[in-house]
Amino acid sequence: MDLIKKINDKGLDKVNFIIEEAKKEAEALKQSLIDEALEESRIKVNNIKKEVESEITTKERLLTFEQRQAELLAKQNIIDNIFDEVRVKIEALEGAELLNYVYVKIKQEKLNGDEIMHTNKENYERYFKALSSGTKGDLVDLDKLNKKLKTTFKLSNRPVDISNGFILEGKHFDLNFSIEEVIEKLKNKHERALVKELFE
Repeated sequence: MDLIKKINDKGLDKVNFIIEEAKKEAEALKQSLIDEALEESRIKVNNIKKEVESEITTKERLLTFEQRQAELLAKQNIIDNIFDEVRVKIEALEGAELLNYVYVKIKQEKLNGDEIMHTNKENYERYFKALSSGTKGDLVDLDKLNKKLKTTFKLSNRPVDISNGFILEGKHFDLNFSIEEVIEKLKNKHERALVKELFE
């Protein structure tokens, strides 16, 4: 009887030991799974944070870029408006003002002094009145202009295809004084200084 009891007790101890070991292993496994899940969650949260931060940085850069683009566009519009005003003023010149404008423009160039001036159909009358005191014809002596420049320029009544301004036709080459050309030269010469003065 005692032997059976001893065997049973020993077996029970072994069972209890196995149960205790299984509990410890289960607890360790449970803790390991919890730790693993926590680590995965931490990694996921960090990845999400990085993605969000990256997206915020990208959007901030894009916003900064768009803001710069908008500022540049606004500045360019202001500069363009200034040159548009210059264009309007040039296009409105008449009489002595137009004579002086043409004089200044031609004086800057090296010319023979015997070139033929051409304008478009709409501007012929304005240039004729401002630069000549003669009567209309195929070629009109620009006596008012020639007196100031000591030249022999003539104005042709044959219109040319330019929006505004004039062209001087020479024996070897023509010079373009269309308003677009004049404004483009003015822009190239003064735009940088204007930007500096207005925006820096």
